[in-house]
Amino acid sequence: MRSFTKSALTFPWAISMFGVQQIANLLSSPSNKGVADVTAALDDVTHATEQHLAGWANQSYTTGNAVLRGLIDTMMLDPPSIDSSAIMRSMAEMQSTPLFQTLVNYVAPPVAWLDSFLVARRDSPAALQEFTNKLYIIQLVTQVHADFGLDSSNEESLTSLIDRAANKQTFPRLWVVEGLANYYGDRALERMAGGDPHDLLTDPVLAGLPPWSLTMLHAGIGMSLAKAVLKRLEPETPAETVRAAIARFVSLCRNSSRPGYAGAALESLGLATRTLYPNLLAVMDREIPQVEPALHGWFWHGVGRAMYFDPMNMLPSVNAPWRMIARLDAETPHDLAYRNALSGISWAMAVVNMRHTNVMEAFLRHHGALFAEHDIFTNGVTSALMMRYDTTRDDANIEPFIHHTPAPADPTAEWWRTLIAEPCERALQVTYGELLRGGALEELFHYSPGPV
Repeated sequence: MRSFTKSALTFPWAISMFGVQQIANLLSSPSNKGVADVTAALDDVTHATEQHLAGWANQSYTTGNAVLRGLIDTMMLDPPSIDSSAIMRSMAEMQSTPLFQTLVNYVAPPVAWLDSFLVARRDSPAALQEFTNKLYIIQLVTQVHADFGLDSSNEESLTSLIDRAANKQTFPRLWVVEGLANYYGDRALERMAGGDPHDLLTDPVLAGLPPWSLTMLHAGIGMSLAKAVLKRLEPETPAETVRAAIARFVSLCRNSSRPGYAGAALESLGLATRTLYPNLLAVMDREIPQVEPALHGWFWHGVGRAMYFDPMNMLPSVNAPWRMIARLDAETPHDLAYRNALSGISWAMAVVNMRHTNVMEAFLRHHGALFAEHDIFTNGVTSALMMRYDTTRDDANIEPFIHHTPAPADPTAEWWRTLIAEPCERALQVTYGELLRGGALEELFHYSPGPV
């Protein structure tokens, strides 16, 4: 104990003197070489300390370090040089921890407010509002564990959890259900200890699940299954092993999906890949057509949804004027990918921001002319509104969003009418009923020409 006490007391003293020494070195040699030498010395000590971090401390350090470096890049008007996949994997592991909730609730909002001053004045309010809306969705999904008391000892049935979710307000209910399904899928995989679960949503004991919960239950289950499959892959993984993993994912989804809903689960493979393992995008794009061609469109639609929530698209200054649209050509290797990814982005944009029409107005100001050339944006928006109507048809935000009228002199007025209002009215009055009766609501999770 004497040795421990000595070490504990001398450690901060040593670190303090190390800092003083580096400041002295910098003052005595302010040249580029002097700065480089001090930077190298600081990095050496940092890396030595990293080696002794494990578990939650390592996750907290990794996430905080990446976020801090990204913020510094942003404040110096440089594109953030962050491995976003590393951040997202770390945050996925620690999303229910106090540190993560502190970052989301208390650190991110003031940083975004300051950052919004770097955006053109006309776009700044909408860009900041969109950031707030995205953050709200992240809070809903990540706080499900705390809100519902979910942990390894919780044996509550999925039906009971969904009954509790029904008491939530209509707007957040959608993401709460998706978060519950993700938890339910993760628990099922843990119980199987490497085996393949089945009947996750088709077990007879779940026959009483309300119809309004099914689309997002399938989406959440799909995310859980996708994570389990992807974590075993690397870009160098042999093609036959990747194909086997894709086939396993498809089988897992279909063995647990109700008729007409499998696509909602399958789409999550693209969401998980782009969010957590973007280095696998090219591999998955190459191999999916060899295994399950029908999965290809759903995969890229999920990629589009992930692009919308990419941390690199979060802060207002690196988002507006919605630079993800400009990056589509670079991120999508062919027409099927482009159409589904853009539809996925539009899908997410509509459902996340439907309470604040100024966000979509600003988006259309920059990109309405492009969207008017084809039906892809409209496909994404109408699909999102039909999904929203299916899950919470009494939500008070649906009608005001569809029938919003921008100022007549604003060019977005005509685009809103032709790209959103009229197509969405037809979609809810006609197309939704056709899909429901035909058992094909999964069609809302990928691009298809025409009204959907």
